Amino acid sequence: MQIITLTTDWGNNDWFTGQMKGMLYSAIPNLQIVDITHNNRKYNINTAAFVIRNACFLTSNVEGGKAKSVFPKGTIHIIDVDSYEDIKRGFVVVECDEQFYICTDNGLPSLLFENKDVKITNMVHIASESNFYTSAATDVFYKAAKVLANTHSTETIGDRIDEFQIKKFFPRPNIRQNSIECNVMYIDSYGDVYLNITGKEFLNATEGKTFKLKLEKDVSITQISSSYQDPNIKGGALLTISSTQFLELADRGGNFSRLFGFKEGDKIQIELN
Repeated sequence: MQIITLTTDWGNNDWFTGQMKGMLYSAIPNLQIVDITHNNRKYNINTAAFVIRNACFLTSNVEGGKAKSVFPKGTIHIIDVDSYEDIKRGFVVVECDEQFYICTDNGLPSLLFENKDVKITNMVHIASESNFYTSAATDVFYKAAKVLANTHSTETIGDRIDEFQIKKFFPRPNIRQNSIECNVMYIDSYGDVYLNITGKEFLNATEGKTFKLKLEKDVSITQISSSYQDPNIKGGALLTISSTQFLELADRGGNFSRLFGFKEGDKIQIELN
């Protein structure tokens, strides 16, 4: 059975998802489609990269462990977020861990595959279904998926290229002797806040020190919790190391981002003593 995943910013109110699925089912026999999400923030490649990275790669919490692919070999991933073609950016197929990712070279793949071994193929041999480039998914991506499902090869899709045309990077935390400055990278549907610092980086920076993350006048976090039900926490707000391996701010039974007014991109200062 061929597996194809879909990650888009289409939402659920229009015909886009249904049309794409119908075209894929018609083109590829014995197909299983997995919806990762269709509710990505519109045109937001940062959140899309974060979601796909966590949906498709299982990060080991063992020291020195490497991320493993969640899906079987040969899985095809279609990513349609901020997808349109122009002179500066094109459509690509990225091979990683014996899987194929069909997307736009708009900065998203450089975020998604940071520090990973990949092979990149442009899609110059895939003709659009129309002269109007308004739907990359139905004009081009489904055709590439059909070729990959039949051949598991990019040879007839395009030419191998050495690097992505557009490179973007997640902001790095600023770790100083007496403080850590980081950013809100992602907010999930529960209102939990993910910061752009890994648990390993944070534990190394705070070794032998105490820390304080001030949220409001009388609310601060001064310890790492091992679960959402930490009995040592007074109130609901807590800091933990999430399954993504990044630091996570959450409120037990509440919506942390709403309670404390955080949004994606906000800076957070953690004091070290």
